[in-house]
Amino acid sequence: MPYQKRIPPVKVDLSIGKFNYLIEMLTRYTTSNNEKISETATKLKEKLLRYSIPRVTEEQETFVDIRFYPNEASEIIYMLLVNTEDIEIETNYYEVLVNARESLKQDNSNNE
Repeated sequence: MPYQKRIPPVKVDLSIGKFNYLIEMLTRYTTSNNEKISETATKLKEKLLRYSIPRVTEEQETFVDIRFYPNEASEIIYMLLVNTEDIEIETNYYEVLVNARESLKQDNSNNE
């Protein structure tokens, strides 16, 4: 059976600055007291520094092409959310979500 190339399905293109920010964030998490987060951050950082692809567009803009498997993307999202706890939340978006879900239920029941 021939070797099958499996490309991670989640693609993110980052500017050089955002790529550096992401790697710095992962670097800080590698020293976390939480062993699971520390190990995950170390693996992700090593993967990103090895397999990310620098690209230049026709307009000479440089970006970094990063690929994630879904579980890796969820870990990155979790770390990003934990890293930005100083954001002041002015709207209760959970209530907005609940109201939107209720509206969807009403629409679906009315259409049946």
